[in-house]
Amino acid sequence: MTTKEKIIITSLELFAQKGYDGVSVREIAAKVGVQASALYKHFFNKDEILNGVVSATSEKIKESYQVNQIPETVKNKDEITQSYEAFSTRQLCDLTWNIFQLFTKDPMVSNFRKLLMREQFQNKNIAKLYDDFFVEGAVNNFAKIFQQFSADGFFKPVDSRMIALHFYAPIQLMFQKYDCEPESEPQLKEILFQHIELFGKNFSAKN
Repeated sequence: MTTKEKIIITSLELFAQKGYDGVSVREIAAKVGVQASALYKHFFNKDEILNGVVSATSEKIKESYQVNQIPETVKNKDEITQSYEAFSTRQLCDLTWNIFQLFTKDPMVSNFRKLLMREQFQNKNIAKLYDDFFVEGAVNNFAKIFQQFSADGFFKPVDSRMIALHFYAPIQLMFQKYDCEPESEPQLKEILFQHIELFGKNFSAKN
């Protein structure tokens, strides 16, 4: 791991624990094991470190989606609906659970989510990041996929944004439940599987 990577990972851990404003560049440097002057060779200030955190986490999420063969990350737009149609309900459940675990158990992605959720009330820039990654941005991304599903006759012709809200809102709630009670993971997995099955029955054009 390079010094720059250590700075990003260490900063994210400290930001998630203490808040963005509660961590100094000197503290980050001490935790990494370098002088502050050495840290400034990689990042001009703390805002640049945060930008590095955002970029590194975005790349980690993208790589994880590709590893899990999420269709919209590995297929052409014209193939996305067909790819999802080929999945069994169990495969869709397992796929969704893998992504749920990415956002709740992966150290980098989980700390990033917690950082944005915590700091959204204190920092307008971070509030925008939280909205882009976990609220409006997430809903819009799902809506685009479901709009394609409806256009291809895979889903019922229902407003795609409403479909996205039906899909994503329970999962967002389960993120918060996991944060408060990590020991509830087995129950959350069962609930998530039930959610995916019911969601499919409600919006599939075949039903």
